[in-house]
Amino acid sequence: MDKQTQNQKKIVIGFCRRKTGKGSNNITKCECMDFVEATHRNQVYPLLYCRMETMGNLDTARLKNAIHLSSKIVPEVLYSYDFRRGCFVNQGFTADHTVIIKQYDLVEADLVEALRWDLSQRPQLRITIYREERKDTVLIGMSHILTDGNGFLQYLYLLAFLYNGKSPAVHLQNKREIAPLLKNIHVQPPTVQTRRGRYNAVPPLRPVSNGKNYFWLNCSITSDDLTALQAKAKKCGVSLNDVFMTAYVRVIARLQHINKVVIPCPADLRRFQSEPDHLTIANMTGIYKRLTVEFMPQHTFYTTLVQVHLEMTLQKAGYRCFAGIRPLHCVFNKVFRPVLSCTVKAAYRVLPVSYTNMGIVDHNRLYFENSDVVSCSLAGTFRLPPDFQLTISTFRDVCTFNCTLTGSAGDDIIGQQILEQVKSELLAWLAE
Repeated sequence: MDKQTQNQKKIVIGFCRRKTGKGSNNITKCECMDFVEATHRNQVYPLLYCRMETMGNLDTARLKNAIHLSSKIVPEVLYSYDFRRGCFVNQGFTADHTVIIKQYDLVEADLVEALRWDLSQRPQLRITIYREERKDTVLIGMSHILTDGNGFLQYLYLLAFLYNGKSPAVHLQNKREIAPLLKNIHVQPPTVQTRRGRYNAVPPLRPVSNGKNYFWLNCSITSDDLTALQAKAKKCGVSLNDVFMTAYVRVIARLQHINKVVIPCPADLRRFQSEPDHLTIANMTGIYKRLTVEFMPQHTFYTTLVQVHLEMTLQKAGYRCFAGIRPLHCVFNKVFRPVLSCTVKAAYRVLPVSYTNMGIVDHNRLYFENSDVVSCSLAGTFRLPPDFQLTISTFRDVCTFNCTLTGSAGDDIIGQQILEQVKSELLAWLAE
C-alpha cells in the first residue's frame, strides 16, 4: 500500500470516528437535544445557573477534588465544546480551571465575568465563590449543551456527595443517550386548544434594546404560603405547577391586554420511564410547545386554572412533549449539520415569553460538610432583549421566582414588577 493510499485511509477512518464519536477518549459526540441547545446560542446562550448562600466557607481544596472525582463519571464537565463538529473535546482542563475565588461580596457588575464564558474555549462548568469572613455566595454555571435542569441538579448532588467524602457505587455511570426514552412512545395530534391558538403569539414583555447590563432578579414565597398553596392545589385536584402557570398567564394577559396567551412549557422526559440506576446528566427535556389559554377580565383565578389544568392533562396524555424528537433523533447523524441547524431553528423557535419550573432542590442532598446552605435557587440563561423567562425553583420549602435578563436600565424594574405580580396573583388566590 503506497503512502498516498495510507493517508487517504487515515482520513476516512478519522472521519468515521468523528461521526460516531468512537476511537478517542478525548471526544464525546453530542446528542440530538444537545445540538438543539447549541443551535440557538446566538439568541439564547446555553447556560444554567445555581446561586447559593452558605454560612461557613466552602473548602476550596475539597471542592476542586470533588470536581476532579466527578469528571471520572462525567468527563464532559472539563471538556470544551466544538460548535462546528458538534462534540465535547478534552483540551486538558482540570478542576483548577473551573473554580474562581473572589475575596469580597458579590456586586452586580461581576455577573458578566462569573456567569458568561465561551464554552468552546473553556470547560462546561464554572464555579465562582464570593468570599466573606464567615459566609460565601456561590454562583455555579453549567453548560446547557451538556445537560438540562434535572441533569444539572443530579450533578450538584453528585458534587456535594463527593465533597463530603462519600464514594459512589463502583459501576455508577452517566448515560446521555435519549433513544431509550423514545421506546413505546406514541405522540398524539395537537389538542383542539393548541390548534385554535396556532396563529396567536404573545408580544414581548419588555422593549428591544442594545443594553448590556446583567440583572438577576427574584422574589420568593414563604414556607407557610407555599404550604397553603400546595393544600389548596390538592383540594382543587391540580398540580402546583398548574397554579404557577395560571398566575403567570393571567399576568401576561393583563400586561399585554390580550385574551389568548400561548406559552411553551418544558417537560422532563425522564418522568415517562421508571427510575434508572444510573445518572442522566444530559438533555432529556421535551416541550409542550404551545400551551394555549383563553383569558377574559371577568375570569376568576379558578376559571383560568381549570383551563390550564385541562390543557396540560390532555397534552401529557398525548405525549405532546415528545413531538418532533423522534424524527430529529432519526435524522441526526444522517443530515449535514448546516441543514439540520436550519431545520432545528424552524421547528424549535425561541419565543419571547417563556416559563420553566426547575423543581425542588433537595437540601438533604445538596449540603456541604461544615457549611450550611441557607438559600439556593436555580435560573436559566440571561435573556437578550426583548425576551423574558420566568424560572421557578424551591429550596427548604421557600419557592423562588427568578428572571435573568440582559438589557438596559429600566429592564430590571419591568422584570421585578412581573415577578411581584405573579406572586400577588398567587397570594390573592389564597385569600379567596
